Amino acid sequence: MTTTYHRLPERLLTDLAAGNGGPEACRALAQAQLSKHLLLISDLLRRWTGPAAEHDRIIAALDAARSADPAAADRVLGSPQVGAWVTIVNRAAAQGIAAPADLAHLSSVAAVTCAAAGVDTEMIIQTRDGAVSLPGLGSLTVGDRAAVTLTITNGVPAVGSSMAAPGNDKWQPVRVLRAESRGIGIEVALDDLDLFRHGYHAPPAPRLPADEFARWQDLFAEAWQLLTDHLPDRAAELAAGLRVLVPLRDDGRSSRSATIRHLFGVFGLTRPATAADLVVTMVHEFQHAKLSGLVGLEELTDPADTGRYFAPWRTDPRPLAGLVQGVYAFAGVADAWRALSAADGVADLAVQEFADARLFVDKSLAEVESSGALTAAGERFTGELRRFADSLLAVQLPDPVTSESDRRYAAIHQRWSAANARA
Repeated sequence: MTTTYHRLPERLLTDLAAGNGGPEACRALAQAQLSKHLLLISDLLRRWTGPAAEHDRIIAALDAARSADPAAADRVLGSPQVGAWVTIVNRAAAQGIAAPADLAHLSSVAAVTCAAAGVDTEMIIQTRDGAVSLPGLGSLTVGDRAAVTLTITNGVPAVGSSMAAPGNDKWQPVRVLRAESRGIGIEVALDDLDLFRHGYHAPPAPRLPADEFARWQDLFAEAWQLLTDHLPDRAAELAAGLRVLVPLRDDGRSSRSATIRHLFGVFGLTRPATAADLVVTMVHEFQHAKLSGLVGLEELTDPADTGRYFAPWRTDPRPLAGLVQGVYAFAGVADAWRALSAADGVADLAVQEFADARLFVDKSLAEVESSGALTAAGERFTGELRRFADSLLAVQLPDPVTSESDRRYAAIHQRWSAANARA
């Protein structure tokens, strides 16, 4: 298995900094993730302590799949599900604490890769709670056995006569949210099955009932209509880069969402209350995902900087890298609310949210610019981001709206200062 060392082309860094990025930048970031996953998989294979025959079988299966259909195989190996597993397990393996069953999950990854590439194979798969977990595909109940032989024939996984296919009540597939509007289509897995879908600030939700999945689908389609109507460039970007949503356990108090720094193309969330909220959440979290992918290739801030900074969206002092993350995310939030101010039914809310978000971006970006701790790439990035922020500030808004934003910002800053003075 070979990898490529990635550097993001200068123009794509500029495109990302300008507030969006576009499909080409998303594909470049996804390609870098694939290379990282391949390196980590290679490292796990070097640490393999299981049967030598299974080690060789895994390597042969992965090589055969990547030879038969490189694009299909790499789509699996570059997927967020594989990324979550290989990052968690590689970190544990480096400390000598990786669970054997987690290491053995590599057999499932190899099997799914072969299924995608149309390569027939057999793999020995360790079971979890009486089931075989197939990342990105689903879960097949097999009974009380520690391990089973999984066959891949014509792209269909099976254990004996029990196939991972519709109509088999032992098969639970990963369900997919689909939408199309104005010629832009998207398919995103709503993964409530993957073994390694944890790591967010809230636990992942268990398997969603069919009626709850239907609510997600309806909301997703409505949000996609808003995106394509009012934010077509961001819709195209999401269609190119967003692959998985992980539903989080809902505590019934407020909507939550989060992105994990080392994963691209996925974030976790509770189901938002409205389509407009889902639009803003998707834009917000994908901004985080893009910037996390970028800083894996280009360092933007000096890691030796020990400064801590005010961020109006947080109660704690933030390191510079965290502040840059927030500024970039809220630049997307501001842009989303700006666009949604033209949407029926949300205009009043959108205008005030836009005013608040753009003020947050302006003030916080000024702190970043004056920090003295940006790298050369960080200077270029924030220079482009400043131009984008200034374009948001140039939008004319009613005086009462901007005055309310000023008041809110001042109140937040006062509370933050008082809290952190006591800390």
